[in-house]
Amino acid sequence: MKSVAKIWSSASVRNVGKLFSANVIAQAIGLLVYPILTRMYAKEDFALLSLFTSIVGVLALFATCEYHYAIVLPADEKKARSLVHLNLLILAILTLVTCLSLPFAEPIARLFEAPNLALYWWLIPLSVFGLGLWNILNYWYIRRSAFTRISGYQITQSVFSVSGKIGFGALGWLRGGMILATVIAPLLSLMLSMGLAWRKYLRELVTIDVSSLKEMAREYANFPKFSLPRSLVNALGLALPFWMLTPHFGLDEVGCLSLAMMASFLPLSILARACYQVLFQRVSESVQQQQPIAHMLRRFVLWTGVGVLIGMAFIYFVMPQLVTFLFGAKWIESATIIRLLYPYLILTPICGSISFLSDVFAKQKIAMWLETGYVIAMSLALGLGIYLNSFMGSVSLFAWTRFAYLTIQLVWFASLVRNYHKSL
Repeated sequence: MKSVAKIWSSASVRNVGKLFSANVIAQAIGLLVYPILTRMYAKEDFALLSLFTSIVGVLALFATCEYHYAIVLPADEKKARSLVHLNLLILAILTLVTCLSLPFAEPIARLFEAPNLALYWWLIPLSVFGLGLWNILNYWYIRRSAFTRISGYQITQSVFSVSGKIGFGALGWLRGGMILATVIAPLLSLMLSMGLAWRKYLRELVTIDVSSLKEMAREYANFPKFSLPRSLVNALGLALPFWMLTPHFGLDEVGCLSLAMMASFLPLSILARACYQVLFQRVSESVQQQQPIAHMLRRFVLWTGVGVLIGMAFIYFVMPQLVTFLFGAKWIESATIIRLLYPYLILTPICGSISFLSDVFAKQKIAMWLETGYVIAMSLALGLGIYLNSFMGSVSLFAWTRFAYLTIQLVWFASLVRNYHKSL
């Protein structure tokens, strides 16, 4: 009992619990409403949403050029504030540049064999702006240990998104209803979060030191030089299944893949995100103070791995019944896809939670080359599946290629921690 009390008295455990609880609530809201959405919207609508969000995800990387990760790192508060201002400047420029793509909406949609995508291309700049601004605020909140604000955003964003999807569907806006809700919800949550956090966390950001922006850009230049290409490659890796498979197998098949990714990957990635946000701050502080971190990370990997294995092993055997019950009989193909994704899903929460180690130890260049190799392998794997004209074969090759990459990444992370301890 004393050991349990000691664990729960830890600030890190409390913060993880706070973020994890918010993520569970947000995810539960989404999962509770998905049985309604899958019966309200068609497979094509889910595929169109995944295609839209994958494009936004790639463009949003340029919204801050990855400088938002640096907000947590400097010991000097003035430098941290200047980094926020640098990020906001880059976001404003990128949003304007994205608007220049609006006249080319139809040609872009034709590349994906998805003509309806052109109808909603005007929402791309809004969505990119919303994602970029939240990335900036999120890491400022992490620096200030404002985990309540992060939790609040997650829950309200989920509520607004779910309400919008159901509302637009009820109004008959079935094709673009989910896209509209996906864009509007983060913007509303941002407005609410900024209003609540203004006095305590954001008002100090009003004073801008323009002269320090260039200095911060140079000091943390590794983020756009190495982290940005790495993140871009990673985003391309996640988007490739949708980009490559949609023109060859159609929106219906990709719609089943979209639901499978949502039902399996999203809960695990949310768990990883909650752990990442707290561990990033804790590990960064420990490294700054030259304290050991191996025990903390080893314990996290062990318990997370055991928990994920047990949970996913149980769900595997009831997958078809679970998918049919939750989403309807027409989505039974998604159950098969989820089972095929298992190899890499198991490692997702572990590697995702500690992916910040390459930033903490300034190894972004190596991480970038690992990501590049993965995307090349992924392209070849998906290309082989397309050549064989097998949709399920393409999904399986995707899963095992991702599994191999995450295994290599985990071994590399372990070597970084060992080398750090040798240097102490």
